Amino acid sequence: MAKKALILLNMGGPNNLDEVEVFLQNMFHDKNILPFPMFLRKFIAKRIINSRLEEAKGNYKAIGAKSPLPKLTQNLVGKLQTKVDEDTTVTAIMRYTPPFAREVLQRLQEQGVQSLYLFPMYPQFSTTTTKSSIEDIYRNLNTLRYSPRVFKMESYFAEKGYTDAVAKQIQKKLDKFPGYDVIFSAHGLPQRVVDKGDPYQKHIEATVKKVSKKLHGYNKIHLAYQSKVGKGKWLEPSLDRMLETVQNKKVIIYPIAFTVDNSETVFELRIEYKQIAKELGIEDYRVCSCLNDDNDFVEFIRSIYSMM
Repeated sequence: MAKKALILLNMGGPNNLDEVEVFLQNMFHDKNILPFPMFLRKFIAKRIINSRLEEAKGNYKAIGAKSPLPKLTQNLVGKLQTKVDEDTTVTAIMRYTPPFAREVLQRLQEQGVQSLYLFPMYPQFSTTTTKSSIEDIYRNLNTLRYSPRVFKMESYFAEKGYTDAVAKQIQKKLDKFPGYDVIFSAHGLPQRVVDKGDPYQKHIEATVKKVSKKLHGYNKIHLAYQSKVGKGKWLEPSLDRMLETVQNKKVIIYPIAFTVDNSETVFELRIEYKQIAKELGIEDYRVCSCLNDDNDFVEFIRSIYSMM
């Protein structure tokens, strides 16, 4: 049988403080993140990085001097490897920090892998995430003159296995803390990106609708956006605005745009926004973990892979 590789695609995260600058450099030089001509993108990227680098390093110091994402992803890879057939290699490729596409694809090429199955860790499609990662794969395949068959899953926000796993995660919290409002927090996106046709916002809203229908014993459901950068208009309402206006002062936050915990879920949600919530009079503020290597999520990925 032909050798196959199931590849998990994600943004990556610094493995140490020295990689924080690498992470920011690669992210803000991505044309899908800053869709401007190259010379302008380099100029804007330099300004953003210079203004954010020390603060970003401080944020990572607060959560152990590294991102939790690489280790959690490897845990997921390890579990999946035990669930697939012996001809399949499970691995991960990160967009902005190691392991990069070039090194992983070169290794698979040397191993004689003939079929690649791309599975993004982003449930909802966006040009800034899934599209960027898939383009990175094809760009490096071309450079390596490596021509395997490529199968890709571009979104799965509406898939029952995924929404069931998310609902189960939230329900565990609700069973312990009945009567709390649930706030789905999604990574923000500039409004101009959505206006150009990016389906991310629609996918997020559809995800929230599907998951909400599976919950019971809850009070109210809300959707908000976090992680705004710059002065332009971004998707609304912002999470801080939502925390300011929500009537129920007991809330559970679920990071609906991610499947693996990272600095935005561990630092922003659990530290930054928790402090904001406290200042706004929120009596109890709790955050759900992402799916990470949850067994139901592992089984969902395995089942999708078997049908790709």
